[in-house]
Amino acid sequence: MRGITAFLAYPAVAAAAAITPMAGSVPEGPWTAGVWRQPATDDVFFNGDAISANGGKFFVHKETSAYCPDDVENLDCSAYPGSKTVFTGGNNTLFLSVGVPGGQQVYVAADGSLSYTIPHSGALPEGANATGFSRERSESFGAPVVLGNNNRFWLICPVSEGEPRERTYQVFVGQGPEGCLNTGVRTYTSNGPDAWEYL
Repeated sequence: MRGITAFLAYPAVAAAAAITPMAGSVPEGPWTAGVWRQPATDDVFFNGDAISANGGKFFVHKETSAYCPDDVENLDCSAYPGSKTVFTGGNNTLFLSVGVPGGQQVYVAADGSLSYTIPHSGALPEGANATGFSRERSESFGAPVVLGNNNRFWLICPVSEGEPRERTYQVFVGQGPEGCLNTGVRTYTSNGPDAWEYL
């Protein structure tokens, strides 16, 4: 039912949230991501608000949760401030840009929540999908580079109270709980890794 609710909400803002891919170069290297929403039916706008990793999930208007151990020989934690969430990849698979050996993979959980693996483990939960990610240059809004997943729509779902523009939102793909907003996701060239690992 949750997936159906999210799907039915989509057409109302489809014209504003949809991004039309086109052929063109996509910058390589690490990047950050932000939500971009210019709706036709309400006044809840987002103009690149950062997507942050926290607690195995991704959020808007929530601090990035990162860690660097201070007891590892020759590890300089000043090189890993953990102040932002940086990604790498986007050609079918997607990862967080981290220093920790083994990396951390991004996936879509069975409930649609955008998620990532814990450090030192590549294990995915039952029902998870770690493929289908893509970065493409768009014809819309100045030809930004947008993130997609199997042509499914993006949702941001409120997890706090307050004014709609100021709430904390969790990021979902294709389905989510009631009360979500459709959005687009844009990517921005960045330096990385910024964190040793994300928690």
